[in-house]
Amino acid sequence: MMSLNKLFITMFALFFVAYGVVFIGWPNTMLHWVTGGAVDTQSGVIDLRATYGGMSLAVGVLLWWFAQNASLHLLGLKFIRLLMLMMAFGRLVGLIVDGNPNWVMWLYLSLEIISVVMSSYLSKRLSNAE
Repeated sequence: MMSLNKLFITMFALFFVAYGVVFIGWPNTMLHWVTGGAVDTQSGVIDLRATYGGMSLAVGVLLWWFAQNASLHLLGLKFIRLLMLMMAFGRLVGLIVDGNPNWVMWLYLSLEIISVVMSSYLSKRLSNAE
């Protein structure tokens, strides 16, 4: 049976791999869904594919690697916590500075905060067990 730590890390790995693949394949469609905006230059689309697509894909592969080895679960959980904390921080700055977010920004912020709490809990639980 898969441990809760492995399941949590694997879930994030699959999400980031899927997010990366979809942004590489359909960058403007995804950008429109997430932000309501669009990029109208070829370089902008290339950067969407590289940053949202390629970087998300790399994060997903790294998380998959963490999930496959129980000795790396604590590192994987800490990585998720740091990643989600920094994404939430950047999003909060945007909410304060830019204002007027769509519902997806609120959804992402909520999920980022929940992820920080869950990864912190699982990290503490795993540290105490070791």
